[in-house]
Order: sequence, then structure tokens, then C-alpha cells
Amino acid sequence: MEQLLMIYPSLSLSGPGKAAPATAVLPSVAAVVAPYGTGTHYADEFANRGWQCVAVTPADDALPSLYRGTLDPAAYRQVVFHDNLEATATALRILRVTAVVAGTEIGVPLAEQLAHELRLPGNAPATSSRRRDKGAMARALAEAGVAGPRSLSTERLQEALSWAASLDTTHVVLKPADSAGSDGVAFCSNPDEIRTAWNRLHHVQNAMGGSNTHLVIQERLSGSQYVVNSVSAAGPGGTASHSLTEFWSDRRIGTHVYDRLDLMNRQGMLPRLLSRYTLRVLDALGIVNGPAHTEVMLVPGRGPLLIESGARPEGSYDPAAMREATGSDHIRDAVHAVVTGTPDRRAADRPHPFVTKVSLCAHRDGALDEELLRAVLTLPTVRGYVGTLVPGIQVRRTVDLLTSPGRLLLAADDPCAIEEDYRAIRSMEASGLYGWEAR
Repeated sequence: MEQLLMIYPSLSLSGPGKAAPATAVLPSVAAVVAPYGTGTHYADEFANRGWQCVAVTPADDALPSLYRGTLDPAAYRQVVFHDNLEATATALRILRVTAVVAGTEIGVPLAEQLAHELRLPGNAPATSSRRRDKGAMARALAEAGVAGPRSLSTERLQEALSWAASLDTTHVVLKPADSAGSDGVAFCSNPDEIRTAWNRLHHVQNAMGGSNTHLVIQERLSGSQYVVNSVSAAGPGGTASHSLTEFWSDRRIGTHVYDRLDLMNRQGMLPRLLSRYTLRVLDALGIVNGPAHTEVMLVPGRGPLLIESGARPEGSYDPAAMREATGSDHIRDAVHAVVTGTPDRRAADRPHPFVTKVSLCAHRDGALDEELLRAVLTLPTVRGYVGTLVPGIQVRRTVDLLTSPGRLLLAADDPCAIEEDYRAIRSMEASGLYGWEAR
């Protein structure tokens, strides 16, 4: 205990340096594991519901470079630096934590382990791999009789080559088992391309900190892509109750570069089809508690097929702007389920404005032009954004979601207004937003 008190010097239950009165009603406390990316917004939303938040994180030098130096300790009652499961669970008991959530992809397994140790609601840690490892994810679908892409997870190049040769197609995808944001995804059409991609990826650290000891090879799907956000909570007897809160049509530029996501009217026929499939996916993956972000491709002649699902909130969006446009967002929906014990069933009754998320796309390295950046951010339908969008900041050529300079959220009652501003954004990118062409 002495060591814990050294690590967490402010363990009082009513604030730093104060003892809680015997009759005080103590606030509930949530632990956010790996509170990065969209997960940073958990603290504010829990505070809005009268809860306190604790951050659980590895030391900064143990984090993927994407997240180093981004934690704001002031947003949390305590920061618990995770070393081993027993010590971290003990610290959370002292802090009287009553809920554990994963802030981002890298926090999913630990959040599940901690919830289990503390006997709090969560997904079963014994099946955690199927919610992080794309190979295990595909196997889980097959075992449950849910349609999915043909896949193989392997540590051996020769096994990958032999498996690819057994398919009735030459088009395959090679990818890290546990990364995100299209990191390392390689589309291959022959054995030489598979070898080249394998040698580039195998045993190389990916964007989420994984070591790529084994890779996943899948048939390449062709069709229209969609995203379904959901929140789940276990009812009596452990039966999962799922609420599918948002449906998005996902458009890409080429193979890896994100273009735009358009919010779909959930009353349409396509969202109903996606609903039936996604519910089966959530059950197959053992998602009984918390948010999930599920990517699905609608393949002609085969129907919906899973690309991947993450048991955490959607990334790369502005929660405040989303709430302004629709009345809620994935973080708010997730917190509602924690606080009330049930998913918010009012999603179907929310207004259906037209909402689009536009990913900025830099066609080469450059720097943000002040005048054009101001013009982009003041377009009539732009409600918010994520990313460091300040004049003069250096940007890299966009090759995937992780290298996009930022993402804008557009909302309007008229879809034509969004289309007009979308075209204006792409025009300003082409005419010098990144500062490489004279206007």
C-alpha cells in the first residue's frame, strides 16, 4: 500500500487533501483506460452526469507515438499508471471505481480485465482477442455461423502464400492483426506483392503499438462500405441489449484514403439490413457492454460482410458538433448506458438532419495556408473539427486516416448546402490549402 500511496498521492474521496465527511454522498467514479483520441471526451461527459473520472494509462514511453504527450492530468481526479493488473485493480478499488471503459483501441483488453477483477460490467476477458485481433474476429464469426470474409491469421509467409493460392481470386488484403485507421493495410494481386507487403509489415511495430508478429490475410471485398455505431449493456442473466445509434455511408478515395462519411436515415431499408447483420456480429464477438464501432461492406450477391469492429467509441470526430447536430453522439450514448445500466433507446426518435464528416486530404507534404484555412473553417455548414488545424502547421501527404490533417463535421437541413461546402473544401485543397501552389 505504501507504494500505491506514493504513486497516487491524492487518494481522498472528496478531493485532494480533504477528508470526506461521514455523511457525505460520494460521487460515482469511472475509470477510463487509455483515455486518448475520442476517449478524452469521456471525462467531460461523465462530469455532466455527476461522476468523477480516473485515467488508467501506461507510462508515456510505453505508449504508441500517436498518443505520447497528449494526456491532460488535470481532466482526471487521479492518473493511475498501469504496471501490473493486480496493482492497478487495487488502486481502482481504493478510488472506489464503479465502472471501467476503454478510451481507445489500445485500452480494450486492459479495460475488460480490470472490469472482471473489480466485478463490474464488462466484456469477458477470456474472449478479448476476438475484439482486437482481426484473425480471431473472423474465426468468431465463422464459429457463430455469421457471414464474413475468408481470412487467415499466420506468422508464416509461406502459409499466407499457400492460402492465397487456394482462393478463387487473386485479390487479397494483408493487414496487421491489431492496428487501426488503415495502418499497414496492403492490397495485393499476386504472390510477389504479398511477399513485398509481408516483408514490410512482419515484426514491425504498428500504429497501435503492436509488434505484427502475425498478420491477417483476407480475400479482398468489393462493394459499398458502411459504419454502424452501437452501445450495449447486459441485462438480467447477462443477455446483451444492443442499441444501434448511428449508420454512416463511408466513401473512400482510392483504397486507403478516407473521403467522407454521410449520416444515413435509420428508417431506410439499407440501415435495416445493416441492423440485422450488425446485431449478429456484436453477439458473435461477445460485445455485451459498452460502445462498438463496426465497419461493414455490402457485397453484391453476398450481402453484408464484416471488415472489422472495435469495442470502443468511434474515433476522429467532434462530440460537441455531433451533439449540436443530432442531440447526441457515441460518447454521450456510451456514458448514458454506464450511468443508467441500459442503452438509450431514444436514438430512433432523434432528428435526422444531414450530417457529413469530411476527412481532409493533403496530396503532398506542405503547411496549412492561413487564408484558405480560415475560409474552410468558416464555411456555412462546418460545425466543428478534429485535428491540429492552425495556420502554418506542417502536414504530411495523406495516405490513410492517421495521416489526414483533420476531419470536419458538416451539418445542415439541406443536403445541397453540404454538397456545396464539400466541393469548396476539395477545391481549396487543390488550390493551395497546404501551401504548395501559388494562388
